[in-house]
Amino acid sequence: MGLFFLCAGMVLLGAGAGFISAGLGLGGGVIMVPALIEFAHLDPHTAKGTSLFIIIFIAALNAWRLNRGYPDAPWRLAAVIALGSITGGYFGGWATRLMAGKTVLWLFVGLLGLLGLHTFFIAPRTVAEGAVRRRYKLAVLIGLAAGVASGMTGTGGGAVLVPLALLAGLVTNERVVGLSNMVMVATSIAATAAHLSAEQMCALPWTVGQVNLALAPLVFLGAQVGSPLGKRLNEKLTLRRRRVTMGILLIVIAWRLMSRALS
Repeated sequence: MGLFFLCAGMVLLGAGAGFISAGLGLGGGVIMVPALIEFAHLDPHTAKGTSLFIIIFIAALNAWRLNRGYPDAPWRLAAVIALGSITGGYFGGWATRLMAGKTVLWLFVGLLGLLGLHTFFIAPRTVAEGAVRRRYKLAVLIGLAAGVASGMTGTGGGAVLVPLALLAGLVTNERVVGLSNMVMVATSIAATAAHLSAEQMCALPWTVGQVNLALAPLVFLGAQVGSPLGKRLNEKLTLRRRRVTMGILLIVIAWRLMSRALS
């Protein structure tokens, strides 16, 4: 019975992760990491490594869904941002191998809390094609920041990339989620590689380094239910609704994890 509830919980977790990834561009890691710690009883290192592995597949499908039908899919901008995010993702994943699990948890709490508060102040931006080219250096730096945050916290980097891309005016409100998912594929691959080569800390079967492979199919299956619903949400969200939804979600999750870290 315990195994049944675990499997059912992982499918439901996937539905929520897919919904958030396609609807807000956050990769789903913001709920996967705390859920894997809370319900699957993974240590923080393995939880974030497993989250990053799952995000590869969720983000890849969402990138296809969200950019399908657009003749101007932002492939070039995504590639430029990925130059920084791949480096940052691997470095972030490698660096946290030297930290205690509680330290990793506090990093996650701090990241979500700061981004949640900052998200409320995102202002609308309109970016022309020529202006985007002049911001490529900034795009690499944003990718680097998103990659480091992704590797260190297991979020996929979308929680950093989406607000920073909007604040910098790199992409429009309508296309930011599609861009975020494109970049998260590359970021999560790099960060997962660092976790796969790390010292194993979890005794569960099918664990390689700090990635549990057994939970991934269940979460991914659930994501295929949540992602289409998230896509519909993304199409209806104005910038004001997006920033309020993102801000509240990030702060609530940060508060829940902070309670756990203090216990």
